[in-house]
Amino acid sequence: MRINAVVWLIVLLLLGGCDQSVPEQKGFAGMGDQASGFTPVVPGRVFSFPADHGAHAGFRIEWWYVTANLKDAQGREFGVQWTLFRSALQAGPTAAGWASQVIWLGHAAVTSATAHHAAERYARGGVAQAGVALAPFKAWIDDWHFSSQGRDALADLQLSARDKHFSYNLRLTVHRPVGIAG
Repeated sequence: MRINAVVWLIVLLLLGGCDQSVPEQKGFAGMGDQASGFTPVVPGRVFSFPADHGAHAGFRIEWWYVTANLKDAQGREFGVQWTLFRSALQAGPTAAGWASQVIWLGHAAVTSATAHHAAERYARGGVAQAGVALAPFKAWIDDWHFSSQGRDALADLQLSARDKHFSYNLRLTVHRPVGIAG
């Protein structure tokens, strides 16, 4: 049986029945060749906060990302990660409700010296299951959230996520001015 399969594979290859070409892929997940209509990302853009903490409807993809290194009461070290991605399926005005062309992805993780636990959540835009609000700042997907607790948008924050293997609910405070990584 195995020899017959190999023979058929050789015959198909000789007859040109199998296309061996791989289409050229541009950008992440093929998104680079489908960017017409979206706001271009250009070098030298000047950011304006707190407005730029929010979502930018013209862009194809953006995300809100937090990482933290922690120690518990026994001195054990942990890493925590929380990300919310916003991805537009098409350029143009954002529709409300189930017609929204925005997809949200949440990713959360906890690591230690001996374990790594991660979870993901997916949501459709337009139905309040996920999103980003500015006043007060809040980024959320289902019951996971990254939100301000005071008047200053990023000076006092709450960060939470949970799954069957981990859970965290952290208060984050800023002691220096917020900066741009890059």
